[in-house]
Amino acid sequence: MKVLKVIYTMTALLIVQQVVAQQANQHKPFTLAGTLSGAKIDSVLFSYSDADGKYCHLSVPVMNRQFKLSGTIAQPTQAVIIFKNTGEIIPRDKMEDRRLVFYVEPTKMHLTGDALKVKEIRLSGSKTQAEFEELNNSLAGVNAERQPVVDELMKEKDHEKQAEIREKLEPFNNRIKKITYQFFLTHPDSYVTSDRIKYYVSSLKPDSLKRVYDNFNTELKQSIGAKELAQEIKKIAAGSPGSVAANFATTDINGNPLSLADYKGKYVILDFWASWCVPCRKGNPHMIALYQKYHEKGLDIIGVSDDDNKPQAWRDAVAKDNIGIWHHVLRGLNMDMIMKHLSNPKDVNEKFGIHTLPTKILIDPSGKIVGRFDDTVSGTDEDMDKMLAGIFTN
Repeated sequence: MKVLKVIYTMTALLIVQQVVAQQANQHKPFTLAGTLSGAKIDSVLFSYSDADGKYCHLSVPVMNRQFKLSGTIAQPTQAVIIFKNTGEIIPRDKMEDRRLVFYVEPTKMHLTGDALKVKEIRLSGSKTQAEFEELNNSLAGVNAERQPVVDELMKEKDHEKQAEIREKLEPFNNRIKKITYQFFLTHPDSYVTSDRIKYYVSSLKPDSLKRVYDNFNTELKQSIGAKELAQEIKKIAAGSPGSVAANFATTDINGNPLSLADYKGKYVILDFWASWCVPCRKGNPHMIALYQKYHEKGLDIIGVSDDDNKPQAWRDAVAKDNIGIWHHVLRGLNMDMIMKHLSNPKDVNEKFGIHTLPTKILIDPSGKIVGRFDDTVSGTDEDMDKMLAGIFTN
């Protein structure tokens, strides 16, 4: 079964990044000067996260093909610059030709090149950007091979055919992950490593993530990215085999109180899913079969849905898929608390370090986690089936 990477993973990580940045609160100045050639452009749009973790947008005029901007950052930070003329609306399919992503540092930097040929633009003065270009160069070959498949996917409208095309992307994605991971290991002092690792939290095994973190030098361990990685590793460990399952108390789909502590003495599967998660929905018939096979022997299932913003869609999916035979709760996502940088002790997914849907966690009668299954970095559904068979046939 293929998995769907959940969007809230990156949202949560970016919020953590903002909070850590605010805690760091080191205001280090930077300046970026630019000299543009080629077609005339009269303004640049510049976006970055400042020293307080706030996302800033600057519009700076270009005078005599030159511009200059400045700000404060806590550490080397990824920024985006868009070259445009006043009042110009850039078509979406042309945006990549006018948009440059790069790393700024707390120093003086200079950007040179043709504003309409962003791939040829060069930034001097940023060691982190040089390392980022090194990574991109190592990925250039596989990205070139991958691009025709991406183009094919973008043109395809049929959902089933899109799924087939995504299958074709997997070998390329795995190669990209392998090359990038090697970069992480060989660049333990690079802010590119501490920044980019967040994109691989859901696809690297916990021990691989820990290896990257342990490899960081002393300075990098104080970076925003390293601190957020340490938090994510801790959360994943809390939801992995060997840990005691964190208790949660909430209200189920029928309005009745539900506490995980009440299930001690039974085997329990926490099934993390969502109404919009196609692989989750496709796997429900198999979950029904497992429930019918093992429930009388002591197995319960609690579905934890990422549908807090669409509760009716959650209810409809439970009814349509005929999975109301077991218990269902919402994860407890609260976007207001996230935007205010407040921790949410009621968020079940956060308690168990969930980054991928579907994910299933098996808890034994003593309350200890004995299995984690997500078909990506943990066990597969087949592994879960074998474990359940071993438990209930002994």
